[in-house]
Amino acid sequence: MIRSDFPVFSRYPDLVYLDSTASAQKPRMVIDGMKDFMEGKYANIHRGAYALSEMAEMTYELSRQKACAIIGARETSEIFYTYNATYGMNLIAETLRLSGEVTSWDVILTSAIEHHANLVPWFLCASQSDSEVKVTHLKNGSFDYEGFEEAMTEQVKVVTVTGASNVTGEIIDLERIHAMILRKFPWEKKPYFIVDATQLVPHMTLDVVSLDIDFLVFTGHKVMTDTGLWVVYGKKSLLQKFTPSFGGGGAINHVSHDGFIPAGLPSRWEPGTPHIIGAASLLYALEYIESIGGYEKIEEVERDLVEYVWEKLEHFAPLHEGKVQLIGGGREIPRIGVFSFYTPEIHVSDLAESFAEKNIAVRSGHHCAEPLHEENAIPASIRISLYIYNTREDIDRFFEVFEQECSEL
Repeated sequence: MIRSDFPVFSRYPDLVYLDSTASAQKPRMVIDGMKDFMEGKYANIHRGAYALSEMAEMTYELSRQKACAIIGARETSEIFYTYNATYGMNLIAETLRLSGEVTSWDVILTSAIEHHANLVPWFLCASQSDSEVKVTHLKNGSFDYEGFEEAMTEQVKVVTVTGASNVTGEIIDLERIHAMILRKFPWEKKPYFIVDATQLVPHMTLDVVSLDIDFLVFTGHKVMTDTGLWVVYGKKSLLQKFTPSFGGGGAINHVSHDGFIPAGLPSRWEPGTPHIIGAASLLYALEYIESIGGYEKIEEVERDLVEYVWEKLEHFAPLHEGKVQLIGGGREIPRIGVFSFYTPEIHVSDLAESFAEKNIAVRSGHHCAEPLHEENAIPASIRISLYIYNTREDIDRFFEVFEQECSEL
């Protein structure tokens, strides 16, 4: 049973953990792997000729190979590590600005479904380059593909979207957006296609080559790794073309009184000592996924859980009585196991505390997605997010408490 692979549930057998979109729990294979790495394989990497350094570097590069494989990148030189989601997207946005790729009159096209990490860096970029961020509206709480294509004018220089919403769970059709780009632009004027795959990669693989994605980012801790590891993919031609907006030790081949010569790929994008232990934890997390049957097993488990949530919602009286609103599209919308709810009669923080008192971990607030909540005319929501260690019993307990809280209205 997958749940038994996660020590937290042995320590807290009554815990219902429904907050994996914020951060996933860690399997024993990752915990033990990190402990073993720190005890017997740890040292700083690059240029160390001694055995510990060589073992650490081998682990680091094996991690990069695994990351490369799950997104379909051609080679490991197109993968580099940063520290978190916001940092990674800011790095891309600032690099494009400093390289003169985003200038006056250019448009950065995105949508209201995005996490702040895929909005704020572009607002900063626009404010410093005299460009414009165009945020398209939603349609019936879901991504509006027709409206997005209409907004894809010849001034668009960057198209940046999430792979899946951290509020509604909606999976964005990246193939459809890629097809829009091909229809709207000649090849030589094609905008940069950038994907925030933070919520997608924990649940499924994708193919950056067939989608012709220029940059893609995903975070490690949502895929059961240590915190502080963010994976960035960039096309090799672009990583070679641009000068990163940060530099320092490890990212250079030579420094003189007059300047510096950058290192090759991917080192020029990883200045300073990287999160070596975090990279090792990503290797162990992806090996764990392989050990349980790969991403096919994750999708199988989550399909069942999502379907079960829909079955529960069919009989969830407060939803049908208008006391509770489900945020986003309905059953016809492809989604990961994320559902968010709003009830005007109970403050979401109070509701979250009620769940917490019964050992049910949920998330309340706007989930760093204020434009999405504004489009739904609500201030905040209560969110459940499912992962491979969840069960139907977890879902039963959530709805039992939710119904009880709403019955008191």
